[in-house]
Amino acid sequence: MDYSSIANNINYRYTSNAPMFQFGGLSSGLDTASIIDKIMEVESQPLNRLNEKFKTLDYQQQAYNRVSEHLRDFMDYLTDFKLQSNLVPKSAAVSDSTIVSATASATILDGTYSVNIDKLASRSIFNGGKVGVDITATDTYANLDHKYTPQDSTVVLTVNGTDVNIDIIATDTINDIVTKISNAFTSAGSSATVTFDDTENKLIIQSSDVFSFTQTSGNFLNVFRLDDANLVNNSGTYTLQSTGDIGTYSTSKTLADLGVTGSGSFTINNTSVTYADTDTLSDLISRINSTVNGVTASYDEYNNKIIISADDMGDVLINISGAPSGLGLDTGTFILGEVGHATLTTDSGLVYNLYSDNNVFSYNGLEFTAYNTGNVTISVNTDTDSIVEKVKEFVDKWNETMDFLYTKLTEDKVTNKDESEMSDDEKIQGYLKNDQYLRKIFDKMRSYLYNSYGEHYLWELGISSGDSGSGFENTMKGHIELDEDKLRDYISKNGVDSVWEFFGTSETGFAEQVKDYLYELTKFNGEIDQVAGISGRIEREKRVLAKQMANWIEILQKKEQDLWKKFSAMEEALARLNAQGMYIAQALSKK
Repeated sequence: MDYSSIANNINYRYTSNAPMFQFGGLSSGLDTASIIDKIMEVESQPLNRLNEKFKTLDYQQQAYNRVSEHLRDFMDYLTDFKLQSNLVPKSAAVSDSTIVSATASATILDGTYSVNIDKLASRSIFNGGKVGVDITATDTYANLDHKYTPQDSTVVLTVNGTDVNIDIIATDTINDIVTKISNAFTSAGSSATVTFDDTENKLIIQSSDVFSFTQTSGNFLNVFRLDDANLVNNSGTYTLQSTGDIGTYSTSKTLADLGVTGSGSFTINNTSVTYADTDTLSDLISRINSTVNGVTASYDEYNNKIIISADDMGDVLINISGAPSGLGLDTGTFILGEVGHATLTTDSGLVYNLYSDNNVFSYNGLEFTAYNTGNVTISVNTDTDSIVEKVKEFVDKWNETMDFLYTKLTEDKVTNKDESEMSDDEKIQGYLKNDQYLRKIFDKMRSYLYNSYGEHYLWELGISSGDSGSGFENTMKGHIELDEDKLRDYISKNGVDSVWEFFGTSETGFAEQVKDYLYELTKFNGEIDQVAGISGRIEREKRVLAKQMANWIEILQKKEQDLWKKFSAMEEALARLNAQGMYIAQALSKK
């Protein structure tokens, strides 16, 4: 049986062992059900008293748990509040934000720091050679099918208000195309220098006149990467050139298209990478990234290269061995990454060499991220206004917590509402009024206001507990108030760290001691848990009551059944008497 919820089933009349229907008074004319109800009402008084005790304990338990939740919230607040980085906030102003950005923690001393960033950290990079087969000026237009399938095209050159059609066909070589474009300028009464750079694989067109191309059919401009190129004016010379290597491959091309035959493997940093000529370029890139730790491979479509870069900055080696021709990894160039370096000079002239492999440098709580090389100054200051605001917030949180405890100690139960109309908070209201254990917690919390911490007292920081004059009510409630000017004066005389030393110093700090006490109260199997937890004193008392109530329900069921049996027997006797009387009366009437 679930003894913890037995109070919900206290009405013995509706338990499974009670008779479903009972009828009485058929012979006697008595209201048997009402008589039995009145008798059972008297008999059930001990059960009702047990039930009231059970409800009282249940509401006390809920009220204690609400206290525990509130104190735990305050403990969590104190855990953050007492941190030196929160109580003593520092600001770091930089003279040039394009060189560095900086943050300061509580441990860095106020002052001006001169910083010289002379080297930025960089990643090691392996730049592969050209992917695939070489392109020469004698290759035909049809053979440039690396990314697009070349289509016979008609392009219209417009220069000096004249349009000239240029027809490009599959069998045209790159040299033929260069000649056709050059002749088109001549036909339009202009001139141009048209060249093909077989190192960068780019078509370059230069003229002293403004010109443009319009594609009326085919995809020539796409193949030669002129579709997204811009005409650039440089001192009267207008230049249009391919925006990238025209030999760039679609990553869906197979390694066989790149000139790789068969299958095999190669190593990157001693990790084996397998390949087959049926793999696509995308497949190979993905396999490298999933197989080799510490590096990332990508395909540079602008320059038609596979690039492998180290994930971490600094002097990370990238060794590649055994790569097949066609991927460009056998002819690439390795560039070793560097560790960043900065020098920091303090106000007193001390110089420190700082190194970083991610361009984030640290010195005694000062952290700065470098974006460029150069000289910069970082000014560190303590924000006194923020310290005052933090202490003001603490005062409010303290008063809120003490108000909650004081209210629980003094509030009355709700009596002007039916229980079914009450909120959860209203149901438990007043059940801890003048509670001795809660009074002990309240008095312990209030006592912290008068202790010394590191030979200092709260009143020295401008925090008063209302001990004099009109402050008696505040004293009784455990309230505190803050004099901001007095706090600023304390900081001025004792230094910015003095507030943190008072509140947050391990073991001796005010907030540290209160937090530790609250932890002992609210932790699992802590003091409150031993009173109101699932194995606490109240729960144990509830279980004892619940068992007693269960026994009483069984006793009352039997009593009710016995009463019904007795009244039923009486009714049966009366019925027999009535029958005999009627029989005698009928017999006498016949004589």
